[in-house]
Amino acid sequence: MKPWRSVFVRRAGLSTTVQDLGRFHTRHLGVAVGGAMDRVSHELANRLVGNQPDAATLEMTLTGDELHWTFDSVIAITGADMSPVARFSFADATSDVDVPSHRPVFVPDGTSIQFRSARKGCRCYLAVAGGFDVPEILGSRSTLTRAALGGLEGRKLRAGDVLPVGACPMGESGFDSRHFNLQFPNCFVRPIDLPSSADDAECTIRVLSGTHSDHLTVDSRRLLTDSLFQISSASDRMGYRLVGAKLNLKQPLELQSEGTSVGTIQLPPDGQPIVLMADSAPTGGYPRIAHVITSDLPLVAQLRPGQRMRFQLVSPGEATALLRQQRQDIDRALTMMSLR
Repeated sequence: MKPWRSVFVRRAGLSTTVQDLGRFHTRHLGVAVGGAMDRVSHELANRLVGNQPDAATLEMTLTGDELHWTFDSVIAITGADMSPVARFSFADATSDVDVPSHRPVFVPDGTSIQFRSARKGCRCYLAVAGGFDVPEILGSRSTLTRAALGGLEGRKLRAGDVLPVGACPMGESGFDSRHFNLQFPNCFVRPIDLPSSADDAECTIRVLSGTHSDHLTVDSRRLLTDSLFQISSASDRMGYRLVGAKLNLKQPLELQSEGTSVGTIQLPPDGQPIVLMADSAPTGGYPRIAHVITSDLPLVAQLRPGQRMRFQLVSPGEATALLRQQRQDIDRALTMMSLR
């Protein structure tokens, strides 16, 4: 029987999955962390609707879905701009309304929202008050498609799917009128300021020096930061394959498989770097030449195949300060909206 609080998938996008913050406690079992690629957009969406940051959202990649609501709810859309349009019935008339991003929006029962192809960025996040209530597997609702684990049957969404939604964090008696205007479509509050987004054809990604960076030749160490690298079409949630100047080691390294993490930049034998992303394996045997700082990982997650990046080396102290500033910016913006 269809759950009372549910969202129906009328049309599925290219690659839409249920994601939360992932499975950090299972790396020793060989299970990838997974979770949202752009953790900042995921958390922002959740906090805008009153959820905890680890509630499950939908992550849409490059093209979005068409979704139908079977109950009154509040949603928030963040990340890539997929130009969502809501169709709803009011007083026996049907109206189409553009749905703004980065703010809470009231969605009445019977509303359908259609997402289009991303105009900017790569990944769009949809949070609903109460979160998507798919089963927890190994302590997480996030989808690992290669392992057919988590999310909705361990796979991408497809037309006809029904997504259950959890209990509203503000109570079943109704939404707090201090936070939401329930008169759709006049329900939009002012947006919050967001971290930098991937709007440009090329961008700068800040990195820390890697364990094996000293094994690069002098020329290759210079090329790592002076060259532009293009994101290959072979990139996915496991890793971004880069195409650019060939980087060389002083001499071949015989390495045992060692621990890696999201953001590690590996150098395979072909000399073209790979940036490990959310679904990457917990270990790897390629040299680790650099590591994307935590505050820039959301930006990397929003880059599309064909976009170009250059790397800028920073110190651990600078990386810590940048992450602290990012967290303060997010908290300050949400505090101004009284949604903390």
